[in-house]
Amino acid sequence: MKRDFLLEIGTEELPPGQLVRLRDALAAGIVSGFDAAQLDHGDVSTFATPRRLAVWIHDLAHAQPVQHIERRGPSREAAFGEDGKPTKAALGFARSCGVDDPSALEWLETSKGTWLVYRESRPGSTLAGLAPGIIEAAIKALPIERPMRWGSRRVEFVRPVHWVVMLHGNDVLPARLFDLPTGRTTRGHRFMSTGEHDIAQPADYESMLESLHVLASFERRRERIEEQVTAIAAAEGVRAVIDPVLLDEVTALVEWPVALRGRFDESFLSVPEEALVSAMKSHQRYFHMVDERGRLQPGFITVANLESNNPDTVIAGNERVITPRLSDATFFYRQDAKTTLNDRLDDLSRVVFHAKLGTYHDKAMRIASLAGFIASELGLSSAEVATAERAGRLCKSDLVTDMVGEFPELQGVMGRYYAAVDGEPAGVAEAIGEHYLPTHSGGPLPGSAAGQCVAVADKLDTLVGLFGIGAPPTGSRDPFALRRQTLGVIRIGIETGHALDLVRAIDKAAALHDKSFDTAPLIQYCFERLGTLYQEQGIGLDTYAAVRSATSSPTVLADLDRQVRAVHAFRQHERIENLVAANKRVANLLRQADPGMDRPVDPSRFTDDAEQVLYGALGDASRKLDTSVPFEERLTVLASLQPVIDEYFEKVLVMADDHQLKANRLATLSALRALFLSVADVSLLQVQGD
Repeated sequence: MKRDFLLEIGTEELPPGQLVRLRDALAAGIVSGFDAAQLDHGDVSTFATPRRLAVWIHDLAHAQPVQHIERRGPSREAAFGEDGKPTKAALGFARSCGVDDPSALEWLETSKGTWLVYRESRPGSTLAGLAPGIIEAAIKALPIERPMRWGSRRVEFVRPVHWVVMLHGNDVLPARLFDLPTGRTTRGHRFMSTGEHDIAQPADYESMLESLHVLASFERRRERIEEQVTAIAAAEGVRAVIDPVLLDEVTALVEWPVALRGRFDESFLSVPEEALVSAMKSHQRYFHMVDERGRLQPGFITVANLESNNPDTVIAGNERVITPRLSDATFFYRQDAKTTLNDRLDDLSRVVFHAKLGTYHDKAMRIASLAGFIASELGLSSAEVATAERAGRLCKSDLVTDMVGEFPELQGVMGRYYAAVDGEPAGVAEAIGEHYLPTHSGGPLPGSAAGQCVAVADKLDTLVGLFGIGAPPTGSRDPFALRRQTLGVIRIGIETGHALDLVRAIDKAAALHDKSFDTAPLIQYCFERLGTLYQEQGIGLDTYAAVRSATSSPTVLADLDRQVRAVHAFRQHERIENLVAANKRVANLLRQADPGMDRPVDPSRFTDDAEQVLYGALGDASRKLDTSVPFEERLTVLASLQPVIDEYFEKVLVMADDHQLKANRLATLSALRALFLSVADVSLLQVQGD
């Protein structure tokens, strides 16, 4: 018989940042346990609110299927002696199976002989017997960062547990979890419902909680909040800015969301809007609003966790709370503006970047030098080089301002505002504001050339330093976000189209440190990350390897990217399979060759017209493969050789008995191989014919 299963763990308020992860991990652990126990089931629904985690599994079997047991014993020869009597091995095996007489056992015929075998069919274990252990294992495996104990109990969980519901259909599955008996009793909203309430069956769970002012589904609450916030803003003729991260956090904080609109004094709008938004988001978790031109409006939307009889009182309370927050931001801004970014450089000398890599003042000076070097390498004007250097010098000064101290997410953003107040050139202010970009995968890149130079310089300085002291990312640990910073450098180098030579930039960054660093591990890491990026874009690692293995493989990221994409497109060429096969054959033959056979081609030793034809074609192709020729055309030149190569292999025996003849033919193949390697190692491509 199959019936729905429900587990609800009722708790004190759960950490909002962990809510969804805990919900998903709990469901995954339970389902995995049921699957391993061969308990058949249907779809799975999950629920999570600040006070509960729940899993509803549809059509869960009440027991395992019949368990068919088969144990193989000794072979026929080892089981019975010549007199036909059972041996000690047979008797021992029979006793272990609960059988007195070995002759009552069956025989198993296999291709390797005949074996004594015990077979039995047993009823499967019941859900009631299996569920407690499965649930306990799933709970124990939850990714709880800081488990806690409460009261006199020795059990641990992320927050104290006050009730546990565990049902199968209409029946309670009896067990003790968290030192509490399981039952069918749940609780509704902390303030909008009273008492305890029994759940008749799992199918009633969600609707029953909704009647108790709890939206159990995280997704439904999220959707309702978004709808309410959007509607309130639209009624005012403005638009609510809904940050998905903030939306998730607010969803994890409420069980019955009610959005309300509040206001603040327009005088606060003289402060940079990013500071006001940070004050509203990080301190109060408010959504802000903008007009059709994107200008911040003097108001906010808050989400309460109840329906108040007097919403105006709730709004007034929130307005009273936000006013001092915005006043603080105003004070920070005005105080910070009294000291220039340049004058703050000395303060950076007292802020350690890394114990082994010096202070932020040291870092700023390195960034300035590296940004200027990169700008020069890219061929920017002397004015743009100076802009990059100046921005690099000042880009970390806002770290010692009061505003960034209060709102760390504004680093760079406030630097741009303070640079403008200081009278720095607009290009310098812009580059400072952009130099942390991109801040996430797929995020926007710096828009100005100077900003791109400073962004790359900042990231490479961090990468070179941390790799240099032996602190690269390992496994899931990446405390300095080096993977993200590497990807940022790669994206800027590729997507801007700049002639950014990654190796030269890394070597220069290393030279600016006051200690010697081996840059090879970082260079390898960067190119490996680029390969991973191509995989995510549907470009195979074999394509990337074909370009990277070429003797002329570029270290200018934009050039490398163009070549990788050209080879990716080249894979659709009508001759690609034969071309790859021929290159693999050439590579294999050359690997078999005696190293002493390395010599130039001697045309006088040709004995077949096909040799002369291939040799001539190699000469013609070589003259067409000048690096000034577009890469796509060079690939076309290589493809044109395929018929000549095929004819050569049809008519010429490379590994001839004559040593001199074989050596000369291998020299021809070596020249062919070198020609291809000057463009791409086509032999590495995996094609359908392989």
